[in-house]
Amino acid sequence: MIFWSVIAFLGLLFGGWVIWNFSLDPMWQPTDHVTVTRILQLSGLEEGELLYDLGCGDGRIVAAAAKRRGARAVGVEIDPVRFLVSKLRVFFGGVSSRARIKLGNMYEEDLSDADVVVLFLSAKANRKLSSKLREELGPGSRIVSYYHPLPDWEPRQVGRSADNYNLYLYCKPPEEQSNEPRLD
Repeated sequence: MIFWSVIAFLGLLFGGWVIWNFSLDPMWQPTDHVTVTRILQLSGLEEGELLYDLGCGDGRIVAAAAKRRGARAVGVEIDPVRFLVSKLRVFFGGVSSRARIKLGNMYEEDLSDADVVVLFLSAKANRKLSSKLREELGPGSRIVSYYHPLPDWEPRQVGRSADNYNLYLYCKPPEEQSNEPRLD
């Protein structure tokens, strides 16, 4: 009797977790390792730069950025199960000194210090993030979006993933110089 009660409880818990996940903007799908490499190459990520992966899933892009590129990397994940998986990937990947995973809402994350932002989200999530990225990112920051374009942004380059979907590279233009004299 206790055994079946535990099984029923775990089934309800799992069912609740699945239903909750369907309510989130991006649906999780792991990114294959070839596409991770292509994302990092397309981004031009360099050693010491800071990458944010919004909705980082299992943390493979964060870990790869720190391990292969020597970058600092932050993953933001709202799902506690994937958050734990990401934390374990970073820890066991030996990149804890350069990478961290945050449990939180990507729409509330301050991205002002990001050099690169990676998105593998839904079209709806990209729409919601478009103005935030424009407002918060500094000049020269890059965004790579896997699968869905970023509305109101013109891609600088379009690459292909291993499964033949688009990888969009966007760059925040440098601030325009004002012709008005400065009053110091």
